Amino acid sequence: MSKPVRIEEASPHSRVGAKLNIMAIESMAKTIVGSDDPATIEETMRRLWEGTNNRFSHEFAYEAKAGNKTLGMVTCYPTSVMNQLVLPTAKQILQIRRFEMIKYAVKNVRPLYAMMTMEEGKKDEFHIGAIALLPESRGLGIGGMLLDFAEACAKERSFTKLSLTVRENNPRAKQLYERLGYQVVGKIDRGSFKLSRMVKTV
Repeated sequence: MSKPVRIEEASPHSRVGAKLNIMAIESMAKTIVGSDDPATIEETMRRLWEGTNNRFSHEFAYEAKAGNKTLGMVTCYPTSVMNQLVLPTAKQILQIRRFEMIKYAVKNVRPLYAMMTMEEGKKDEFHIGAIALLPESRGLGIGGMLLDFAEACAKERSFTKLSLTVRENNPRAKQLYERLGYQVVGKIDRGSFKLSRMVKTV
């Protein structure tokens, strides 16, 4: 890569912020947004990215950039902050999706409850809520840079544990995290949501 890569606070005007969030949560996007329509998912996630006080906001994200091009992003915060964002996020999705979300929620109470009550991190941990790279940016070490940045953020705030979750059907990502010092400390099995909880001491 000819241009140096830097990591900076994400912009609400990022053209790919919402796309990266969708890539990070993959199949969970349908449950979060209450729709399997790609255009609806994209529009909802765009509005969440542009807004504040929700889990998918630019407010808690950092972008890896070369020149003006975004290569990837990471969202990270203390677990306590992430937990405080659960209800505001749900309220904002309801405001965006309105009656359609209510209809979806009535028919899908169990998966929505499972997602909202999932314990992704412990209170003494700094948590990586999302990490994603654009396809053309993979294999360039950008993922490692973003993880190192999250680790620096954790240390700066005096946290000694950094946590994340990885889907059970994503062994490549799990192996990467293990190489970087993360260890599986538990499993999350909430119906269709099957994740490993991983922690690194920093």
